[in-house]
Amino acid sequence: MRLTLHKKKIAALVLVLFACAGLLHISTRRDEDQFLPPGPSEKSNISDFQVPIGPPLQMRLTAYRNNLHQPVLNADKFPGHPELVVVVQMRGGPGSGARLRLLAESLRPAGPRANSRLLLVLSMEKPCPEVVDAMLAIDFCRVLPIYFPYSLSFYPEEFPGADPKDCPRDLSKESALQQRCNNAEFPDSHGHYREAPFALDKHHWWWKLHFTWERLREVNGYGGYIVFLEEGSYLLPDWQHMLRLMQKQCKEEGCQLLSLGGTASPDPSPDPEHMEVSGFVAPKHRSAVGIPRELYYQLMGCLAEFCTYDDYNWDWSLQHLSASCLSHPLKVLSARLPRVLNLPSSPEDGECGRTGPCPSTDTASQNLRELVRQLSGRLFPRTAMVASRQQEIRNPPQIKNGGWGDIRDHGLCQSYARL
Repeated sequence: MRLTLHKKKIAALVLVLFACAGLLHISTRRDEDQFLPPGPSEKSNISDFQVPIGPPLQMRLTAYRNNLHQPVLNADKFPGHPELVVVVQMRGGPGSGARLRLLAESLRPAGPRANSRLLLVLSMEKPCPEVVDAMLAIDFCRVLPIYFPYSLSFYPEEFPGADPKDCPRDLSKESALQQRCNNAEFPDSHGHYREAPFALDKHHWWWKLHFTWERLREVNGYGGYIVFLEEGSYLLPDWQHMLRLMQKQCKEEGCQLLSLGGTASPDPSPDPEHMEVSGFVAPKHRSAVGIPRELYYQLMGCLAEFCTYDDYNWDWSLQHLSASCLSHPLKVLSARLPRVLNLPSSPEDGECGRTGPCPSTDTASQNLRELVRQLSGRLFPRTAMVASRQQEIRNPPQIKNGGWGDIRDHGLCQSYARL
């Protein structure tokens, strides 16, 4: 009798313990789910996206939180994995929102079928309300906003921003050593000390390259080229069509990198189907590059060489890698008729330039639409052909532009691969 009673008590106790464990598990999972980032297929909404505001430390935390959760806008409208990924490096500030609206205007004509599998990644430096407004107006594709977490906005008075104790640009090394400013030992090859705004571009590009391929969950398993654009880009209507033709041709030519853009307005004379194979040339090939995962891994093998090369320009640093570090020089397939245009380098008559304020997009939009109209009969070629091939050579930059002699820049740049 006593033994039977004990058995009943033990059985009841076991049931109670299992019930408590179940409730604790459910409660713990609910708490954890608040901090776990959503998977790539989960629905995201605008409430997941946060604009960094407040003091620098608070802004950094918001940027990190956003990069962790990676909210994908319009994910409910366009489910599934991306078939094409475009990453735009956005500076932020006056005019950036207008330039993003022009880019969106050029993306839309590809049509619902093509854009439904397009992932547009906006890598932003400076939190900017007008950029957010322009981003929220994009309703034809998925949009993934991320923040470069080492921008001047997040570190306004300390490295990698401009620390008040840093050496002035033109101070001699002798005077810098006497004053004991932070980076007195490390001027660049021209005898100048770092200027934070100029160093930022190379940092952002290298961080963005790594973060896109290694940390974006939407890119997990993606096997195509990722197209990297600069702020102030405008695409011709057949850019996706041309990209597909170039990808096929690139395999036949054994090239590693695609270039859809150029540094000048397109000359109407080139045949629209003509391409050329050449080495990587800065800045000719910088404005719109298509990079596959295999090339990304090769570049990561030259991490130290890229991050210590004394040039604040990422494209000249990449040309240096092509000449001195990679097992073979970069072979680039480029379109003779650029499919990605750059806005004018400076505003004229109210036009939007690549940087600075943009009071109105009307003039720029009209001019670009007129250019597209002039080219319209020559776009969407049925085939693509290589019109010229240059011999594979190592073409090192003739001079270092400097601006990248500070060992703090070298260390931060190399740290991205460990993040």
